[in-house]
Amino acid sequence: MNDGVNTTPEQAARSLRIVRLVSFGASLVVAVLVLLGVAALRYAPLWPLADPPRVVVVSELARDRPVEAPRTAPPTPPPREREAAQEAPAPAPTPQPEAPSEPVLVTDPVWVERPRNPERFYPREAFMQGVAGQVVLDCDVDVGGRLTCVVASETPSGRGFGEAALRIASAHVMRPATRDGAPTRARYRMVVPFSPSG
Repeated sequence: MNDGVNTTPEQAARSLRIVRLVSFGASLVVAVLVLLGVAALRYAPLWPLADPPRVVVVSELARDRPVEAPRTAPPTPPPREREAAQEAPAPAPTPQPEAPSEPVLVTDPVWVERPRNPERFYPREAFMQGVAGQVVLDCDVDVGGRLTCVVASETPSGRGFGEAALRIASAHVMRPATRDGAPTRARYRMVVPFSPSG
């Protein structure tokens, strides 16, 4: 039966491609909407928080002793409640949290990773002029043995030795320090000499 419309094989193939493209686009839109819905459920709360949590950042160096909240005297109970309170046993004292321990000082590190060809870190201009230097770094070592350092001294200053020494230190990993058999934070003073003669 012919509806009066003659379709050629090329027109039929084109129509089939259009149908496939439209169905692919619709599938893609549905997939994106499903992913957005899952992300909204995963990362957005279902109800608003009355008081959002507060984050207080305290420097490790500034925290010498735990900060205690000011204590206020409890209200005086009526005489009958005072008598009952005197008869009740005293509550057990609450244990005080231990103060954070000082990091271990590492003097003889065991290196797990060291940079290959450390001479590639030499400041180019200083090397070309034959200038030698030395940098002292104060480093914090995490429980994984990675170093985070600051320049304590740089000789001569302004020649790029400090930045080069920081890059060298970041490529080092040491065996973590231990306290009571467990890895712990540590401190390490690294001296990085630079000599154009090698």
